[in-house]
Formats: sequence, C-alpha cells, structure tokens
Amino acid sequence: MFIKTLFLIIALLGITEISRVVKEDEPAGKPVIFIIGSIHSMHYNPNYHYSIIDLLEQIRALKPDMVCGEIAPEAFDQVTEGYFPPEAAFLAEMATSQHYRFVPVDWRLDYATQAKADSAYPVSVKEKLAPFGSTYFARMNESANQSIYDAIHSELNIAVIDSVFEQIICADSVAEIAHGNWNERNRRIAENGMNAVRDAHRIVFVFGSDHIPQIRRQLQTLGLDPQIPERMFVPGGKFKVPEAVLKRWKRNLENLKLIRDRKIPVTDDYYQKIINSRRIQELEQSIQKSS
Repeated sequence: MFIKTLFLIIALLGITEISRVVKEDEPAGKPVIFIIGSIHSMHYNPNYHYSIIDLLEQIRALKPDMVCGEIAPEAFDQVTEGYFPPEAAFLAEMATSQHYRFVPVDWRLDYATQAKADSAYPVSVKEKLAPFGSTYFARMNESANQSIYDAIHSELNIAVIDSVFEQIICADSVAEIAHGNWNERNRRIAENGMNAVRDAHRIVFVFGSDHIPQIRRQLQTLGLDPQIPERMFVPGGKFKVPEAVLKRWKRNLENLKLIRDRKIPVTDDYYQKIINSRRIQELEQSIQKSS
C-alpha cells in the first residue's frame, strides 16, 4: 500500500548539513540516549550508501551498553521473530560480539483493528499525503550522494515527518489506527526501552526512520534528552553478514513459511500479520544480498 511506503519517501526528500555534536554525558546520572533511523529492505540498495553493515558501524561508534530494537518482546527469539524487520534480528545476534545488551521494545496493534481502519482509510487524508511523495524519484539520488543516513537524520526531514504524522495522519483517528495506533505504539516503545535500562548508561534506539520524531518526543516526555547523532561511519558498500546472522535469518524464514502453511501453530493475529505482509520476501532478499 502506497501509504505505508510514503514515510520513507518523505524522509528522503532533500538533505541538509548536520551540525549536531554528540554529547557524552547527561546531568544527574541520566543515561545518554541516541535514536538511529533504519530503512529496512532499502539497506540493500547500494545507491543509498547506508548498508546494514553501515548501520552496525554507526551503532558501534556510539559505544552503547544497550540497543533497543524493532521486535516485540513476545516475538523475540520465537517462531514469529521473522515478522519483524531483519535488521533487528541482525542487531540482536551481534549483541555479544559488540558488547551491548539487545532489548526488544516494539509494540504492535492487533491485525483485525488495524485492517478494519485501513479498509476505511479516509480519502481526505490520502489526498493530503499525496504531494509529499511527488518529487521522490527526482531527488532520491541527489539525497544519497554521501549517504542517505544524512538525509533521514537531518532536522529538516525529521520536522517534515513529524508534521505529516501530527498534522495529517494523527489528526484523524481512523488514519492513526490504520498506521498501527501510531502515538500509542511509540509511547510504548519509549516506555519499554526505559523500563529495561537497569545499569545501562549509553542507549541506542534503532527503528524505521519515520519513528524518529515520535520516539524523541516520547522520551522527552519521560524527562530525557535523546540525541539524533550525525553520521559516524564512512559508507563501505558491504552487505555480507556473519554466518550466525544468516543462520538466524534462515531459521526465521523457515518458521514464517511453516506458519504460512499452517504447520506451526500461532495466534490468528500473528498468522494474519504474516500472510498479509512481505516479510518472507524481505527475509529472502536479506539472506541473498548478505551471503
């Protein structure tokens, strides 16, 4: 559905210089928190200069104690793990070697509620969203000259994403539910992450780039000062991942196929989510491109 892909389009429109300086400490013993936007299957497009290995390099440069990833706790390391973005399982598998603790902090609305809202998606909201993607293809390569990371983390594009959600999508209750109960999802992401802090001092949230403004706002509501870090990696154009990651992805792919074929029992909610998504195809691509 074009609506679900629009936000990446918006995030890629234009590019500005990033002058932010990463602050090393927070007052009163508060943890140092960073938010990094991923681009899911588009990490495998070499034109964007932001591979899944570059994503790991960015995280490594921030030296986190804890990484909060885009997997719901009940699905983490379970048969439904493959329903979530492949880069999340990748970061989970790399946790031990990179010396951070991976925490699944996502939350998803039930399929039936979201699908019902999606079937009644307001035409007026679609019409308001349409202009934001109109120059996407014309400016995509321009934005990706150095790395698309710079574009999606610029304050200009973060503000655009924020205005689209806050002023258009979330201004309509049906549209907000169709987008997975957007505000509540991001509130729970922030809450789940901070509830798991324990002794962690440096924390990185890694979610799809359209989450950046909302996760930041939700963390600010909790009295924190999350940072959107500048790019700290040189794009390497590398896609090959360790064998352990490939093994985990292959296991997740096999589980999704067995669920699809009704050979592994799961809740009807997860069954519907899986068969109505492109996760099988996306995992196949991740395995092929990263081998």
